[in-house]
Amino acid sequence: MSHAVRNPEARYRRLPLALALALAAPLALAAPLALAAPLARAADAAAADDGAAADAADAAGPGVTLDAVQVTGSNLKRSDEAGVNPVLVLDRVQIEKSGKVTVSDLLRSLTVNSGNSFNEQYTGSFANGSAGVSLRGLSQKNTLVLVNGYRVASYGFAQGTQDNFVDLNALPLGAIERVEILKDGASALYGSDAIAGVVNLILRRKIEGVELDASYGAATEGGIDQHSIGLRAGRGDPAKDGYSLRFSLDVFQRGQLNADERDLTKSGDYRSEPGGRLAGWSTQGGAFLSNPRAPVAFACQPGTQSRPYSDFGSPLPGNACAFNTQPFRTLIPDVERYQALVAGDVRLSDSVQGFAEILYSTSHNGAYFSAPMTVGAGLRAYDRGTGRLVDIPAVLPVGHPNNPNATPTPFEYSFLDLGARYKINKSQFSRALVGLRGNGEVWDWEVAASHSESRQREYVRNFLDRYAFEQVLADGSYDFLNPSRTPGALDALRLSTRRPGTYRLSTLSGKISGFPFQWRAGDVGVAAGVEFRDEAQDARTSPQVLSGTELRPAINLIDGDRRVAAAFFEFSLKPWEQVEVQLAGRGDHYSDFGSAFSPKLGVRWQLSDDFLLRLNASRGFRAPSLPEIAQSTTISYGSVIDPFDPVQPGASRGVTILRAGNSNLKAERSSNVNLGLLWAPDADTSLGIDLYRIRQDDLIAPDNVQFVVSNPDANPGRITRDAQGRLQLVENRYSNQGTLTTTGFDVEGRKVWRAGDDSWTLDGTWTRLLSYEQPLVAGQAKQDGAGNNLFGALPKWRGITSLAWNRGDWNAQLSWRYIGGYGQKVVDARSNPGLRGKVDDYHQFDLYVGFEGLRDTTLYASVQNLADKAPPFDPAGGALPYDITQYDALGRFVTVGVKYKF
Repeated sequence: MSHAVRNPEARYRRLPLALALALAAPLALAAPLALAAPLARAADAAAADDGAAADAADAAGPGVTLDAVQVTGSNLKRSDEAGVNPVLVLDRVQIEKSGKVTVSDLLRSLTVNSGNSFNEQYTGSFANGSAGVSLRGLSQKNTLVLVNGYRVASYGFAQGTQDNFVDLNALPLGAIERVEILKDGASALYGSDAIAGVVNLILRRKIEGVELDASYGAATEGGIDQHSIGLRAGRGDPAKDGYSLRFSLDVFQRGQLNADERDLTKSGDYRSEPGGRLAGWSTQGGAFLSNPRAPVAFACQPGTQSRPYSDFGSPLPGNACAFNTQPFRTLIPDVERYQALVAGDVRLSDSVQGFAEILYSTSHNGAYFSAPMTVGAGLRAYDRGTGRLVDIPAVLPVGHPNNPNATPTPFEYSFLDLGARYKINKSQFSRALVGLRGNGEVWDWEVAASHSESRQREYVRNFLDRYAFEQVLADGSYDFLNPSRTPGALDALRLSTRRPGTYRLSTLSGKISGFPFQWRAGDVGVAAGVEFRDEAQDARTSPQVLSGTELRPAINLIDGDRRVAAAFFEFSLKPWEQVEVQLAGRGDHYSDFGSAFSPKLGVRWQLSDDFLLRLNASRGFRAPSLPEIAQSTTISYGSVIDPFDPVQPGASRGVTILRAGNSNLKAERSSNVNLGLLWAPDADTSLGIDLYRIRQDDLIAPDNVQFVVSNPDANPGRITRDAQGRLQLVENRYSNQGTLTTTGFDVEGRKVWRAGDDSWTLDGTWTRLLSYEQPLVAGQAKQDGAGNNLFGALPKWRGITSLAWNRGDWNAQLSWRYIGGYGQKVVDARSNPGLRGKVDDYHQFDLYVGFEGLRDTTLYASVQNLADKAPPFDPAGGALPYDITQYDALGRFVTVGVKYKF
């Protein structure tokens, strides 16, 4: 690769990505992977649609011209230099050697995915079974995910009832040629949702013959295993044969891991840890009289045990009937996915080519998401007539066989015999795309139309039938103290539900680009285009909820649609030989909230043969999501500190939250600044730093529930309490409020050594979060969430360092993944003083070994979490003693696999 030294443009073509190689260090199914190859390979890989560009570019000497391609962050095709934008590229070779088998695992291992992203282990989510990515910790809704440069439909359900996002689990990793990650805001080019950056998944453009990839993996504790099979086939070359056809099929199956299968979680008792509690246990299952200050417990039902209230931090006297909920909690759901791609290109003339693709996936996952249903104070059902909840008394009437008193007796009871609530999510995703592209002496053009859908069906077992419950209270047909005496009543009480959700997206777009003339030191690049989109989301609830049959319903009703029209432009200028300037802008008009214009200025300055400086400044926006601005109703459950509770003032209290959409919302606006310095003294050495600052104004969020409860006089009519004065319901809605500002930097480096037949490569990528500031309550002073969990767990440091070795047919890689510790921030120290501590740092090592000495065959093995390191204890996780946005409980995981080309 000595040509890179003689050709500085080629060297800096490599740098942006060379510096990033550590970004996910290699890993192979088990490791955070080496996500950044030398910049040279990154840019060259982007320049080759046939997947072999990296090798071809390295083999090419000075003066060899590579095919021009479009790279994420620009509409202009180029081959001779790195662009203005900070783009990380993961080519197919890196993806294969990573050992990752899902897009979610690949992207979530990146250091730029710093927090506030969720995958399928979030079993209590309204968007169950999905996975997203959150660049810069700004949540999944602020990271735009594209496939081949075009949008795809968001998940049918909203994350956190509010956020629309693309489900990574619907996208097949085996069909991807490369991943391009723009680590800067890109609304000026791509429109809404790109405030934190863009992830562009480029599908394979050329497959020759048939390829088969199969692997098997298993954890060393817990019994969870997984299987994956990938089949690829292709024929034809548009340049030679006038056409090409490609087919890809991925099958992925993984077992289920439950909390009682891991030593880390099975006891549910974390009192030996600082700030730990008996968090995995429930105190519901006994009964008490109408005065909760002096409860009178019945004998504990089978499956529970009597424990002092003091075990649970309560000042109440006596004992509670408690049980361990961990056997009813899934850590990692079982999954079965099928993902297919059919694509083709046809040469219609020497300058015009047609293209089409159909992407389809279907998946099924299941998980225990909650312990058996409990009834007691605060039990409610939905009233369709008012759109509100009505109270359903949990009171044993006089004369009931289980009521020894002469007055009606309120009680709490867990239906352990009913079984845990189990959730199954069936998901289908599709995207059909057709288009034409052409090239001339000056101008290239492309027009395309697509339709994409994401359809979900969520099934839940073992809910409780309200009317059957009221019946057994009235006639005594269910024995709460000995359910085995009345088995038929249990079947009548059991309720299963089905919840549908759909997101549809149709697009029509066209663009033109070229270098029509010269100005000063170089060609002037010009690009322009238009885009039209129709979006619609329809998330419903079950008939059992709407009829008032389901007790304690959770609802996220969304019914909205919008039309979007946009026009954009881009200019690339070279006022001086060493300086390139990018000017871009985009105007978007939304049918539901109005218009937004997003400008951008980028500068690339070749300081010397070894140094490159780049600066990007832009404005961006995020349109209100359909759950936020359309007709939506959400009923969810949470907990707050209630300073006015009549029994335990200042203790944590469960609360029902009612929230609605707001048609008067404005778009969120952002200002982004990114400054990068890259150094590459030779082809085997590179080092770079990228500093970023993102400011978001008019953040869309509901009011802080804790603030509403703590300040009832300032929020009249929004708080409902029962006759005893205990908190029941808080009403809320979305509004524009507050500003968020975050700053940080990425450091990326790479060094290669060679000794005889051996080559060694050291890669490192580290991301430092400097600040993450926003007010907890609109109008109040900002607070900093960097290095704590005030706005979700946001460690200040995340890093991946890898050491790779190659010799002949053998290659291996050892990766070190680091996640910095973070502080605990709580709203009220009275709830749990231990939460003011610190979550420990985390170190994980992963190993990958591959052998290519057999004809057309590659054998590989990987070990994720080589030392079987447990996640650091975080008491804020509740029943799970770790933060699920940063860690999982998989433990050591060993994978073996084989790839074969026919």
